[in-house]
Amino acid sequence: MNIPSPVDLHLHSTASDGMLSPEALVAHVAGCGVRLMALTDHDTVAGVQAAAGAARAHGIGFVAGVELSAAWRGRALHVLGLAIDPCAPVLTRALCGQRALREERAERIARKLDAAGAPGREALAGIRGNGSLPTRTHFARALVALGAAADCGKAFDRWLGRGKPGHVASAWPTLEEATAWIVQSGGKAVIAHPMRYPLSAGARRELCAEFAAAGGCGIEVVTGGGGVRDREQAISLAVRCRLEGSVGSDFHDPAVPWNPPGRLAKLPSSIRPVWSGFLPE
Repeated sequence: MNIPSPVDLHLHSTASDGMLSPEALVAHVAGCGVRLMALTDHDTVAGVQAAAGAARAHGIGFVAGVELSAAWRGRALHVLGLAIDPCAPVLTRALCGQRALREERAERIARKLDAAGAPGREALAGIRGNGSLPTRTHFARALVALGAAADCGKAFDRWLGRGKPGHVASAWPTLEEATAWIVQSGGKAVIAHPMRYPLSAGARRELCAEFAAAGGCGIEVVTGGGGVRDREQAISLAVRCRLEGSVGSDFHDPAVPWNPPGRLAKLPSSIRPVWSGFLPE
């Protein structure tokens, strides 16, 4: 199906760590000119139904999605599930497990922050009061609000980043498991922002090859904040591993200027779009 540009298949709402409700997110995205969108909240599909209804009202195509946390060779990474059935039993079970992992990690982060002199328990109470699935971004925002950091970047630098007092590694499912959940839910599995992971070029090629062998379909060739070199390397990966290409801003917050919806580069004609065959709701 020929979907008019622009396309944005990586967007977040308040169901995870976005700043806009699903309905407000759709209105914002539509106002940016996006014609096909996907809601891909972290390890939850809680906002999909509301977003789908809002997309119909705004006359734009909608793809049900999710962004699953996974692990590959001890490294955390994210896999997008696009055009999933959000009610598929296998996905429902998987997301229950992901929620438990996130809740456990949040408790451990809060304890470690408290031990290091930061208001961890207070931060977690505020996060839970908002009803969102807890992420490290939530903790960063809470630490800023509580005066423990000047901004979210400094919250990660001081408290939450790898090797910092509040860093907690989670036992996420394997890349193969996360990919299987997406495929069994009728969706396409896509590696999110492949150039952000601190991997060598060789390891990144091995990641994509193993992902494809596990049933993975594509990678984000164009992503928010990525430069020309990142895009060129992602194109090379897609061609080499015979993966389709996706386009997504990874948008969270209208106050953050570096990844607005609707202003991404187009997918090059040499790459098959992952949205080929998608039927917007």
